[in-house]
Amino acid sequence: MNLIDACNIKNKDIITIVGAGGKTSLMFSASSLLRKYYKVLVTTTTNIYVPNEKFYDKMIMLSEMKDENYNNIIEKSNNGVYVIGNKIVNNKETDKPKIKGLNSEALDKITPYFDIVIIEGDGSKEKPLKGWKDLEPVVYNKTTKTIGVVDIKTIGLNINEDNIHRLDEFLKIINDKELQKVKVKHLKNVILNKNGLFKSSEGEKILFINKAENIKDKSNATLLINKVKDENSSYINKYVYGSILKNEFLS
Repeated sequence: MNLIDACNIKNKDIITIVGAGGKTSLMFSASSLLRKYYKVLVTTTTNIYVPNEKFYDKMIMLSEMKDENYNNIIEKSNNGVYVIGNKIVNNKETDKPKIKGLNSEALDKITPYFDIVIIEGDGSKEKPLKGWKDLEPVVYNKTTKTIGVVDIKTIGLNINEDNIHRLDEFLKIINDKELQKVKVKHLKNVILNKNGLFKSSEGEKILFINKAENIKDKSNATLLINKVKDENSSYINKYVYGSILKNEFLS
């Protein structure tokens, strides 16, 4: 099963990706599969690193153009992947430039020009797990599918700031006094907690378990899915697990 079929992505979907452990890879993997058949907008409501040119057909920064200019360009453009942000800024922490994202007003203006919209709505400082502050993730209110990404290989990792972005918030979510290593029950709590992965979700909730690349990972992924279903069978609309790296997915 390919990624598009696994997530049931279709024309006029507006998808926001949240979580940690593969958001950007998921966004560009999906858009690469769609670019031949659709006009695809790839953007963010937070910040993303400037992608490699192979992943897109055109990049536009709205702060550098007048409204009528980019509207004209987008309206007349062909199928492909269009990376659109507000502006590119230098990132002091890594020396890699980042794209500053779009607010709801900007998205309202440009999303009607596209067949499919994919938005990265969360930041994790490239760490495989995270907790969430009050104002994150930033999910566009016209989102039709919220895809929450969980990295199954985090099971067994030490619970510390090296592995977890916003550790204090993460600890509140997992609600466990035995704080040594990440367990399946912690990931279950991240998924189901009202302040966790889907706290700002809109539309259909899709749980995407990434990096299930061997028998142990796949076993852990199915165990996690079953624990989520046992506790709240109606919370998640669709479950997908597999590997973006290996392009293998099960639903």
